[in-house]
This record gives sequence, C-alpha cells and structure tokens, in this order.
Amino acid sequence: MTLGLSGRAASRVAPVRRATTTFALSALLLVLAVPALAGADVDAVADEVARDGLYVEPGLSADTSALNASIVRAGNAGVRLMVVLLDADPAGGAVTFADAVLDRVPDGTVLVLSATGEGITSTEFDETLLDEALASGSVAASRAPSGQGDEAYVSAVVDVLTGTTSPTTGGSGGSSGSSSGFVWLLVIVGGMVLIVWWAVHRGKKSALVSSQKAIAEAKAEIRSQLDAMANTILEITDIVNATPESQDDSYLRQASATYTEADDAYAAASDPRALEALSDRLDEARWQLDAAAAIAHGKPVPPAPVKEQRYVCFFDPTHPNATETAQITTPAGTQTVRVCAADAEKLRRGTQPQPRMIDVAGRRVPAPMAPRSYGGGGFDWLDVFTILGGGGGGGQSYDWGGSRASTRSRGTWSVGRSSSTSRRSTSSRSSSSRSRSSSSSSSRSRSGATRSRKR
Repeated sequence: MTLGLSGRAASRVAPVRRATTTFALSALLLVLAVPALAGADVDAVADEVARDGLYVEPGLSADTSALNASIVRAGNAGVRLMVVLLDADPAGGAVTFADAVLDRVPDGTVLVLSATGEGITSTEFDETLLDEALASGSVAASRAPSGQGDEAYVSAVVDVLTGTTSPTTGGSGGSSGSSSGFVWLLVIVGGMVLIVWWAVHRGKKSALVSSQKAIAEAKAEIRSQLDAMANTILEITDIVNATPESQDDSYLRQASATYTEADDAYAAASDPRALEALSDRLDEARWQLDAAAAIAHGKPVPPAPVKEQRYVCFFDPTHPNATETAQITTPAGTQTVRVCAADAEKLRRGTQPQPRMIDVAGRRVPAPMAPRSYGGGGFDWLDVFTILGGGGGGGQSYDWGGSRASTRSRGTWSVGRSSSTSRRSTSSRSSSSRSRSSSSSSSRSRSGATRSRKR
C-alpha cells in the first residue's frame, strides 16, 4: 500500500521497531520470554485488534470512545491503526509486543502503550515518520488533563500518521495551540456563513433581475398588441363613418373606452397578474371591435365569448376579426379556438398559418404557447396537434416540440435535448505484505523521562 504522506511512506517497508530499552536487552528478554511476552495473551490481543482495532487490558481504565474515534479517523485516511493498551510493561518491551501482534496481523500499524513505555511497528510507514509520531504522542500525553494521557497520545500519533498536523516536538504550551485552533474554527465558520450569505444574496439578486427581465419582455409584447389595436380602431372608425346607414356605433365607443383603460393601466402594470388582466381587457376590446365591424357591414354581431375563452386569433393576437372557430386535436383531446378570417381561409385551402413568435425568457415561442401575461394563448402544454378550420379542408399538423425553441422551419419547431452522464470512479486500497527483517533497529532516543501515564 502506498500512502502519500510527505514522501515518507513506502509500499513495502520493513517493520520499524521503537522501544525504550537497548537492542541487546530486548533480544535477551525476547529469547527468555517468547512463550509469554506479557501478561496479556498475544494471540487474543491480535484477534481483538484485527477485529476491532483496539485492545484495552481488563482492569485498565480508558476512554474507549475517544480511542475508537482516533482509530476510525486513521482508517478514513487510509491508515490501518491497531492500538493496544497494557496495564504493565510487557516482557521484551512495548515494541517487541507490537511486533508480535503484527506477526499475527500481517498488515497495518500497531501501537502499544504500556505502563512506562510505548512501541510502534508498521508495514505502512518509515522509521522517520514513526519517530515523529511517538515524539508527538509523548508531548500530547504530558500536556493532557489527568486521566486522558493515553487518549491524547493516540490522537497525536494519528495526527502525524495521517498528515493532519505537523509533528510536535515540544516547546509552547497547550493553551496556545487551543487558542490557535479556536481562532481557525472561527475563521472557518465565519467564512462559511459569509459564503452562504453571498449565495443567498446573489440568488435573490439573480431572481430579481430575471423577474424584471420577464416583465420587460411581457410589457414589450403587450405594447405591440396595444399599438396594433389602436390601428384597428382607426380602421373600423373609418368603416363606421363610411356607412352612415349604420347608426349604432356603441360597440366602437365601448372598444375605444376599453382600449383607453388598458393603455392607461399599462404603465402601472409591474407583475404577471396585472399583465394578464391587461391581456383580458384587450380580448374584450377585440370582441367589441368585431361587433362594431359586423354592424357596419350589416352582419350579425358575433356572440360574446364566455369568460373562460379567449377572444383572439389563435395564431396571432394582433390579427383582427377573430370571428371564426377552428378545432384543435391533440393526444389529450380536442379544443375549440378562434382564428381570424384570413387564417381560417388558409386552413380551408390546406395552407399552414404561421403563428406570431413572442420572446419569452430570451427564446422565441409561438404565440399560442406564450404565457397570457405576454398576451399569448397560455397553451404551454401544446406539443403535437392538428388544427382544422370550419367549412372543411384538410387538417394542418403542427409539431412545436413542447418547447420554447427558436428555430422555425415550415411551421415546425423542435428542440434537441442532451443529457450528461455522471461517472463516479472509485479506487481500491490494496495492502502489501509486511517484509520482515532479521536485524533490529536501534532504540529510539527519548528526550526527558519516560512517559507519565495519567489515569
């Protein structure tokens, strides 16, 4: 197994043994005490740490929760750490006991803490890093509160082996490190709060800009329809004036009044609901204008539409005289819509009327599919359909793709859809066999007295 920890770990390294006794004494005690390296049974200890990662000799008080947390933290960083806590010093020393455990658990790092010594052996790390880990553990244990020496030692060893912190060699007091950590915690938390605030603020600002842009687009279309209606009013006024035998101009006056009210309300309209109300007022004025034109031409007044139906040309809201009906057939059923006389004639001749295109969110949308706040038909569900005008003729098929596509070709609008596939790669960690060495490493030179275990 290869771990990238400052270039100090190798895929295969000989186990590194550290102890507080000399090599000669360790070897002598090992020869004399192989059958019983310690009060604890090595096989039982090896079985337990292989399974749980932690062995605490019965009768020894320890915070197993904190110790397990450090072992799990090491495992999350790819380090298989096994910790053994012994109440007395084992025969041969802590490192000999650690080596014996690792003989039975052939991969990983074994840390043994005994009454007055500590030892570590590993197939994962080199001698230099293990020295630094033990040194950091000793310093942490000497600074720990009473009863927390072993827990602090293991945590410090994990810090060094996982690269969480730099090795500790002594010097400044623990309060300085705690204060520094607290300051960093405040900085991190403050940074996260700032990022969240910025994201929310930016999201609100973006939503406001999008909303303002949509209102501007909708008002531009409504303005175009108001201007078209003003021209229609002038045209019908000329027709009414040219037919003096037609004395009833009440519908023309009603249309003019409705138009004036809508035009006055236009400036104040600042949300979709107000624009939809404007669109409804334009529908009312369209029917009044058609009624005035019918009277001027001596024809029956077209029936007023029910509230739920729009009185507007299905293909183009700016077209006048939406006096004829057409049948739309979709997979979901049929629906009756109004069309202007010119588009109705095209349908009877078998010609496709082309719809007005309206800008919605920066895209060109056929008028029937545009929102009502844009003066459109509000049929945003419309996709593939056939429309047949009254009086016969072949039905004309449309495919608008259920989209807001901007490309038009012979009455068909389509959009391409792409999808991306997220791929998640995983890596597996393989362990290497421990390479045993017949030579023994020299004892680690420890500064100061032996580690004082606080229980």
